[in-house]
Amino acid sequence: MFAHALALGQSRCIGLGRPSLLALCVLGSSLFSAMPAQAQYHPEHPDVKTMVNRAISYLETSEDRRSILGEYAEGGPILVGYTVYKVTGDDTHPLVKQGLNKARELCGNLNKRRHGPESKIVYEASIACVFLCSVDAAQYDREIRETLHWFEQVQKNHGGFGYLGRTTGDTSQVQYVMLALWTIKEVGIDVPPGTVEGAIRYLKSTMDPSGAWGYQGRVSNGGLIKQEKVSKSLATAGLGALIIGGDVLGLYGERYKSAKNKEDGIPEVFRRVDLEARKKRNMGVVTMTRADTDGAVKLGINYQVRNNFSGMWFYYWLYSQERYESFVEIVNDRQEKSPPWYNAGVKTLMKIQGPDGEWGSTASKSDHTPPHVSTALAVLFLIRSTQKSIGKLNEGLTVGFDKFPMDVTNVRPVGNSLVSDQEATVNGILKMLEDGAVDGIDSNLIPKDLQLTDDPKQRKEQINRLSRLLTGPSWAARRVAAKLLGRAEQIDVVPDLIYALSDDDPIVPMVAEESLRLISRKLTAGDLKKQPSGEDRTKAIKYWKEWYLGLRPDYIFVDAR
Repeated sequence: MFAHALALGQSRCIGLGRPSLLALCVLGSSLFSAMPAQAQYHPEHPDVKTMVNRAISYLETSEDRRSILGEYAEGGPILVGYTVYKVTGDDTHPLVKQGLNKARELCGNLNKRRHGPESKIVYEASIACVFLCSVDAAQYDREIRETLHWFEQVQKNHGGFGYLGRTTGDTSQVQYVMLALWTIKEVGIDVPPGTVEGAIRYLKSTMDPSGAWGYQGRVSNGGLIKQEKVSKSLATAGLGALIIGGDVLGLYGERYKSAKNKEDGIPEVFRRVDLEARKKRNMGVVTMTRADTDGAVKLGINYQVRNNFSGMWFYYWLYSQERYESFVEIVNDRQEKSPPWYNAGVKTLMKIQGPDGEWGSTASKSDHTPPHVSTALAVLFLIRSTQKSIGKLNEGLTVGFDKFPMDVTNVRPVGNSLVSDQEATVNGILKMLEDGAVDGIDSNLIPKDLQLTDDPKQRKEQINRLSRLLTGPSWAARRVAAKLLGRAEQIDVVPDLIYALSDDDPIVPMVAEESLRLISRKLTAGDLKKQPSGEDRTKAIKYWKEWYLGLRPDYIFVDAR
């Protein structure tokens, strides 16, 4: 479709400078040169919106768009329709309707289609499925599920995806299938973990020793082997696909613990584990952990740091870059409004946009994709399409980092510093709090996957220390203690958290109620905000006491305040 022979163009380098190591390893790879301080672009910036509006006008009126022929005859209108929908949100727009009709027909008849050895059907099915999921997953449920089943059927024995007439996998096609699987998961349809894990294993086995990927993957039987036609665009595609797969499997936090897993309001200790086990047997279980991907991700990021873009697939790469950077934000649980790589991309696109609002027709950035496809890909970059699909992360506060660990495989914000996984332990944080050394720490900066120890004796000691901190003089310590007690998953800590609802600090009651919701699995209960009134506190205390007494009617609350 829109990524034909991705790695063939190796002739030109666009001459974009290397970013700083700090910006890249923490927040994603800054793949362009550093921007002037005054250039702070984002999708709502007037200059960006002007470029996007001109591009949409071009797509609406150009003869090029109306007479899409050859290999883009089917995929082109689907991509254009998806782009216009992402900008306008209007499913009645003529281009959106045209694209939807083609996408629905394509996904609903995949098994009846004849596919030649160079058919772009995998690309087309992937973007069509993403389009249908984005517009109305309920209305197009049949087509989405049929596409998911088709992906399972055409996955190759080594786990990759590619041209149906070849045995090799194709890095570019893998990335679009992974994007489709991620989108299917986002709309609430179960995606078999085995399919995703197979693709991840394929990506790891076809990684070049440099940290990049080639065109048609050479599968290794162990270790890394030299790949053919390695390029920056394919490196970005492969690394993005790897991280997307990790997110589908839930390796980067708890984004997929959806309401249906929490809707019964029953504490974890009372849940029907037999039903959960049965569901896992039917669906398949995730066998991979984050450790299975972190080494490859780190090597891939190092490649992104060291290498600039070159080749003839500039607009395809731009969209791959936006997608990759957006998923790096998930890994780091931090979104930045105006990152350097985006500022640089905006400046570049601003210089080369054509007179009619198009991209890809100027001599300075000619490409293998025709202008309507190049324009659509540029627009998806400008509007931060993938970030829009992800939504706002439940992230910590943005802080100025004052130190940078040498090991950047896993870094986490704690207070105003970045710490490694080894440093970000409950005991380490407890000691810092008890020593009174980090009064500037914020409870929102506690890593999401930081858990109390599994050892019963040590866990009890940690809970006791947190309970003492919850009544101590430090407001910062009380906030963090209220946060971490919610991860104890023990009913015994509920009275301490109820006590914290009366805390004079403007934040502690809100944090304590969040922990009560987590323990009780009553995720919609209560509504304490920052600086709650005395009446709000009293109402919350009454509610949670009644809930707890429903479980332990013999408990006697002692009001100490």
